[in-house]
Amino acid sequence: MQPEDVVRERIRGVLAVAGIEKLVAAYFAPDGPFAGETFDLLGENPPDRITHDDLLATTLLDISWRPRAVRILHERGDEVRTLLDALPTGVDLWQAGAAVLKAATVLHEWLDGLPGVGPVIAAKLLARKRPRLVPIHDEVVLRALAPPPNQFWVTLGGALRDPALRDEIESLRPDGVASPSVLRLLDVAIWMLHGGSGNAKDARSAAGITANDLGTEA
Repeated sequence: MQPEDVVRERIRGVLAVAGIEKLVAAYFAPDGPFAGETFDLLGENPPDRITHDDLLATTLLDISWRPRAVRILHERGDEVRTLLDALPTGVDLWQAGAAVLKAATVLHEWLDGLPGVGPVIAAKLLARKRPRLVPIHDEVVLRALAPPPNQFWVTLGGALRDPALRDEIESLRPDGVASPSVLRLLDVAIWMLHGGSGNAKDARSAAGITANDLGTEA
């Protein structure tokens, strides 16, 4: 079985859990404790620069920015603009060719190298700037999908070339919630199902999902 087939089956395992749609709906509830659509919609999000609103939006995903990193982003705004300009806004991960993925990798690595940033925070910022192209990846997502080392984007993109799988992910979209991309919906489903935060555990309990449903400790 190819790596993208393994990831595809693992995604379908997430989607098959009874109550998963309730978890996703809880994440996007306007009065809930989660980032919801605010991550996508907060303030200004121009395609060619990183704004204070972008930084604030990413903090809703339980990260923080060190002062030096913020200053570098401000001081080197022209460099950031050049890197962002190399990334199209209308391309989905499963459509992206090698040149687009290379440009995304260059920017991800640039952000990763900022003081106190690292790969996870870099991915969260890029998911705000290019939500259709760059998936969020942290230890929860990587553990759930188990892609080959350093091949997450390529493997996930390969898995999502299956239109039926994308339709299954889209079916989790709550009524009235328009902003999240397919990648974001999938990330939310995985994180709400396997995340260790108290709020995620409470949401699983409310949805009737137990540790036995997951095959792990919830």
